[in-house]
Parts: sequence; structure tokens; C-alpha cells
Amino acid sequence: LTLLGSWREALAVVGGIDGLAALGFLALLPPSRRFVRRPGFDLGFHGRAWAGHLRHGQLPLLFLVGFLALGCIVTVYNYAGFRLRAAPYGLSETQIGLIFTVYLFGVAASSAAGALADRLGRGPVLLCGLGLMALGAGISLAAALPAIIAGVATLTAGFFAAHAIASGWVGRLAHTAKGHAASLYLLAYYLGSSFLGSAGGWCWARDGWPGVVAYVGALVALAFAATLVAMRSAPAR
Repeated sequence: LTLLGSWREALAVVGGIDGLAALGFLALLPPSRRFVRRPGFDLGFHGRAWAGHLRHGQLPLLFLVGFLALGCIVTVYNYAGFRLRAAPYGLSETQIGLIFTVYLFGVAASSAAGALADRLGRGPVLLCGLGLMALGAGISLAAALPAIIAGVATLTAGFFAAHAIASGWVGRLAHTAKGHAASLYLLAYYLGSSFLGSAGGWCWARDGWPGVVAYVGALVALAFAATLVAMRSAPAR
């Protein structure tokens, strides 16, 4: 769409599609079951629920994993486009966008990770997902375009596996106020997108793609360490 018109027109079309999706969501969403509305807004209740989750021995570690993992993939997707637009690749926005359809690998990876977690436990599968992210980042260092695509696909699959396990594990560990635990995970998750995804730009500006890969590798290593601590502190299942 950008090639056919302007980026403003492309965003307008995407916004229109999103609006239709929102209407479809409202029309198709099933009614709530076993949900009891709390009257009024009790700030103290919410504060105690959030504080309780933050004092939990394992939940903050999983919040950290979400923070780091999304920071990794947003960094890669943000700055891979700059690399592929430049020489020797010189790809157009359309060609780069088609490469990023490897995001669809996440659909299969999430389902596979859930099935494996039932058999092997959440911790080992989460570690495997993080390992795939590191492997994909390393593969993307290659100069050949097919290898770059393979690296991004591998990193994407690893990310979705890690995210599926970490977010599900949060729900399992939170025995009360599960919605508050999920909200803290999502807060950390999207803060990782905003802050770590933006900070990756300094690595790109300073050291190019090797700098981006080193940055992603450091974030994955931290997530790996947090997962190991969480596994030692609580049953992985």
C-alpha cells in the first residue's frame, strides 16, 4: 500500500481493518461465565493484589522474562528493515513486509510449546524457547538473505514459545487475583517493547547488525537466568 500511495493512506487502510476487527470481536465474543463484577473502584484492593504478586517468589521473574523477550523481538523487527533496505539487499517495503510474515511461525510454536509443557514441564520448554531466540539471532548474522530470513523465523518461533509458556505460568502461579497478575505481566511485556525495543536503536546506530545481535543475546541471557531462578524456586509444572 505504501508503494501504491503514501504511508498515511496505508495506515488509514490498516486502521480501517482494525476497526472492522474490533466490531467483529464485539459481535463474536461469548458472554462471560462465572464472572462477578465488583461494585465501585477500590484502589486499596487493587494495590494489595498487585503488591502481593510483586512479593511472590517467582512471578516477578516471569514478568522480567516477558519484558526481556518482547524487547528482543521488537528490536529485531524494528531494525532488520533498515538492514534489508540498505545495500547489498535494497529490498522494498513490500518485500520486507513479506519476509516478516514469518510471524505466522508463532502460531505453530505457541501450540507446540503448550503441548510440550504438559509433558516436560514449563521451565524446560521456556528455556528451549529462549535458546531458539538466541540461535535465530546468531543465524541472522549471516550475509545471505535466506539465512537472514531463517534466523528471523527461528527467533520468532522461539519468542512465541517462550511467551506462551511464561504467560501461562503466571496464571498457574497466581492463586488469587489472577487478572491482576496477568495485568502486571502484560505491563512488563509492553514496557519491554517500548524501552528495550527503542534502546536497540542505539546498538544499531553504533555497531550495525552485529551490535543488535549482541544486544539481543544479552537480553536472552538475562531471561535465561531469570527462568533458571524461577525453576529452582517453584515447580516448573
